[in-house]
Amino acid sequence: MIAATPLFKSLRIGKSLGIDLCVKRDDLFPSIGGGNKARKALKIAEEIERCGYDSIVTTGDVQSNHARATALLAAEKGWKCKLVLHGDPELLKKPSANLLLICMSGAEVEIVDPEDISSTMKRAFQELQNDGFHPCEIPGGGHCIAGGVAYVEALEEIAYQCELLRWNPNYIVLPSGTGTTQAGIICGVEKSGWDTKVIGISVARPSSVGAQVVREMCQQLSDHLDIEMDHIQVEFRDEWIGEGYGKAGQEVLRTIGWAALTEGIILDPTYTGKAFTGMLELAESGEIERGSRVLFWNTGGLLNLLSAEQYLEEILRSN
Repeated sequence: MIAATPLFKSLRIGKSLGIDLCVKRDDLFPSIGGGNKARKALKIAEEIERCGYDSIVTTGDVQSNHARATALLAAEKGWKCKLVLHGDPELLKKPSANLLLICMSGAEVEIVDPEDISSTMKRAFQELQNDGFHPCEIPGGGHCIAGGVAYVEALEEIAYQCELLRWNPNYIVLPSGTGTTQAGIICGVEKSGWDTKVIGISVARPSSVGAQVVREMCQQLSDHLDIEMDHIQVEFRDEWIGEGYGKAGQEVLRTIGWAALTEGIILDPTYTGKAFTGMLELAESGEIERGSRVLFWNTGGLLNLLSAEQYLEEILRSN
């Protein structure tokens, strides 16, 4: 059974924005390094065990939360794990943050150029088969039905928490990358009957691409779980992606420093910092109306913050 994460009432930041703000603390998810990728990985593990797989091949950036969660899960279960990562190979000489945990887990790591990921994954999969294993290939980011189901179930978890508080959100704001988390939450909102707008803040993809990926995953999840969805509305905002994945602009770095100083909320330059900045600006502009009940879904990112050495001095200076 997956343990629930806390729902935190943000008094100071909410008051400063004129909104009624709660934060879902998936950064405190109590397994395999935390965050939304850990929640998804545990649900994917149920599928792996059901199908009798004994090894995993997956991919991601060298500081991928998904790769870290998968590697630690494999170590916990005693499964063989091959990771095909992209990024700077020199980082393997002195690994930090997610990459350090990946290396400590015993996962077999190969760092390649992005255009070589698909062929390298196929080779890694074949090598495991040749060695007598029954491997499972997991898409990057846990972008699969099981990963989406994890967040349909997470919405059920938070609906119970909100019922205890006698509070339910007008808006849910979260970082959106591969789109599975956002799709699961959208389907969960539909299943719950809430009249809640889900706003995904892109961490890299343009809205034309990201919104379609989320919409397709919503369709797959609704078919899989038999959720009636006559019209799939996807709000996927790309105004805060900056120069792309893992690259944060000045406003994001200021937000990270301000949130930690104001209320001890830890954000990161890759995911949650961009999403929190988007939420702040939507509230300040009035697009999220004053007095609205807003749920910010903190999907984790402490390890991404600790690996972002190029930004740390500037974040501290913003305080």
